[in-house]
Amino acid sequence: MLCKITSLNPPSTSADPPISVLRVSHQTQLSLTRAFSQSKVSPITMSINLQSHAFAGNPLRSKFPISGDSLPPSAALEALNARISLNDTHSSPSPSFKVLPFRNGRPLASSAAGTGDSPPIWCLGWLGLDDLRGIFENSGARLSVDSLVYLSSSAEDDAVYWAIDVSAKVPELGSNNMGLCFVELRTLMVATDWLDLQAMGNLAIAGHAKALLEWHNISRFCGHCGEKTVPMEAGRRKQCSNDSCKKRIYPRVDPVVIMLVIDRENDCVLLAKRPMPIPRMYACLSGFTEPGESLEEAVRRETWEETGIEVGEVVYHSSQPWPVGPNSIPCQLMVGFFAYAKSLDITVDKSELEDAKWYSREDVRKALTFAKYKQAQRTAAAKVEQMCKGIEKNRSLAADFNVESADEQAPIVVPGPFAIAHHLISSWAFSDQNVVNGVECNSKQPISSMTNL
Repeated sequence: MLCKITSLNPPSTSADPPISVLRVSHQTQLSLTRAFSQSKVSPITMSINLQSHAFAGNPLRSKFPISGDSLPPSAALEALNARISLNDTHSSPSPSFKVLPFRNGRPLASSAAGTGDSPPIWCLGWLGLDDLRGIFENSGARLSVDSLVYLSSSAEDDAVYWAIDVSAKVPELGSNNMGLCFVELRTLMVATDWLDLQAMGNLAIAGHAKALLEWHNISRFCGHCGEKTVPMEAGRRKQCSNDSCKKRIYPRVDPVVIMLVIDRENDCVLLAKRPMPIPRMYACLSGFTEPGESLEEAVRRETWEETGIEVGEVVYHSSQPWPVGPNSIPCQLMVGFFAYAKSLDITVDKSELEDAKWYSREDVRKALTFAKYKQAQRTAAAKVEQMCKGIEKNRSLAADFNVESADEQAPIVVPGPFAIAHHLISSWAFSDQNVVNGVECNSKQPISSMTNL
């Protein structure tokens, strides 16, 4: 049932209020986390509670200050160069060098059977430096220092972590007899159990590594003079090789606003359908920010351009790195907002959207209640296991999302818990209830399901 809107209060004549940030105290975070673990309320019928968004919370980057690292990038690069250039296989094994290979944007992964009725669990396919060098030599290729990108180091693990793009260099790597295969990051995303902190950490590591490697691939030449660029600081930045230029180039991040537009009575939300092969998939509006534009201005402009809806107040929710977009955009930063509409009549921009409608809270709750997110996760996890055994090959990305089709009782399908759109939608859908995951809450604001943000 679509939302029926019969009246609209006149817009305020005062200036739109500034952006406000939803914050959750540390004590409340602990209370919410404890209550979620003890509550018998299904996480599918309520807001799914996460420690952090998918691709956030990278355990290799979460230690502050950085002085806790066992080796800074410059020292790590020097040690790596010694072992590779000098073929130093007899030196001290400390620290160990662990390398995560990628091929065409796909990380190397393995899969292990779950316990009992649990689905298979995928893991990152870290290789030791000597093993990687042996694979390169067997393929007639040469492993160079410049091809590796520094991720992090850990004094606790006495290890330095690197990533490398091996596309078209070592064809034998990822062959089925090794129990390893290169898997689409989107497939791993859907296959990840969002309540498994270690699995979510692995996903964040893979997302960070992919974003850096794709950035290296699209920044091979200087945008100022056209000369080749060379990696600096163990691949954390690049520099033009032209002595008269020497332009510094840093990893690219593209900010994207994503907003749940809410009517003034807080009864309905505006959801849109983009051209994609999933029937009934409706999600939040979104768009890239433009130069000289604030995030709030981008929210209002994108909403107006795509739907003709005028937005007033804009309230921040949370943000999410998104490294699974086009390769030409290595890492988008999704910045989530609640946006309150000042108008209601929709004019859809057909060049951007297939459709846009107002949906009631009841319809949105049905979509969240009957969605088969856990089934999608189990199906994708089984697919990864079959791929690592050589039984199944990579299919189109759409196949991973089609398993998320909702029950016919649901009027629409909304994105799964790996997307910030899901948490914007679910936190609004249950914000009028007195409990969230079994915890009493007196706030009338939409409640973030991200308890650690």
